[in-house]
Amino acid sequence: MNRPLIVLKDNLLMPILATEARIEEIQLELNSAISHVNLNGLFLMLVSYIESMQKEVITYYLKYQPERLPANTIEVDKSVLVANEDFYLLERIISEHIEKMPFWRLSKLFYEVLRINKPCNDQIIQNIKKRRNELIHKNLEVNFKHKQVRQDSVDAEYLSNCLNEYVKYLDGLKSEICKAFARCSKINALKNLWHYTFKTPLCANFSDYWYVDYEKDYLHGCKKPDIEHNLSSSEKFMLEIWRSQVCGCKVDFLNMASLGYHKQCCLYMFLKLSNDIFLYS
Repeated sequence: MNRPLIVLKDNLLMPILATEARIEEIQLELNSAISHVNLNGLFLMLVSYIESMQKEVITYYLKYQPERLPANTIEVDKSVLVANEDFYLLERIISEHIEKMPFWRLSKLFYEVLRINKPCNDQIIQNIKKRRNELIHKNLEVNFKHKQVRQDSVDAEYLSNCLNEYVKYLDGLKSEICKAFARCSKINALKNLWHYTFKTPLCANFSDYWYVDYEKDYLHGCKKPDIEHNLSSSEKFMLEIWRSQVCGCKVDFLNMASLGYHKQCCLYMFLKLSNDIFLYS
């Protein structure tokens, strides 16, 4: 059975919006960065911000959609297994896998996994990355015969142009994600998980159990239809878990061992999704 799509578009955009704010900070610093050391430092930070953003976006996506990993097998350090007896285990495995990946591979994987088009200035961005690599690895040239030393650096005009290109790039990236994940709202994520969890026809209509505000994209209350009395004990328990997060209702715990494998998986996914939706709503 395919797992439900419970990725949130807003969470995919969050690292991009944070990176935009950091680029604005660099733009402000550029006005006072008169030395080559400062200009080089700001340039290196700029490129690293984008790579960190890509890591955050793809790690978030893959923790919900691990089947999108291109490799059939991945290596896992024993320390990860020993240190994590919780529902963050998958996220830690994904994070470790992404951290070990070279940047060139990550950049390619980014678009393949998300199934989005590259922004129109992606080649310019790749050239900026090459310039960053040159600055790091070929920064110093020594002419021993003439006892001359040449150190590479970027100037303010080049850095300003790079900043403008990254602004365009992030705008294009936001547009692609908004288009590809337009239906990935909080309500749709909850509905997808609801129908995955509750297979009974008694729960076929999501709005029978919830007051839904589609415009503001949140659940603002619980309903208690008469049909819920016909639910099984495990279904009633799962319903109470959901209501505890939305309405603060108390939960009458049953014997957790009585939950079948499917319900345990659903409980795990709901706890994970709750961290993204209810904790900071």
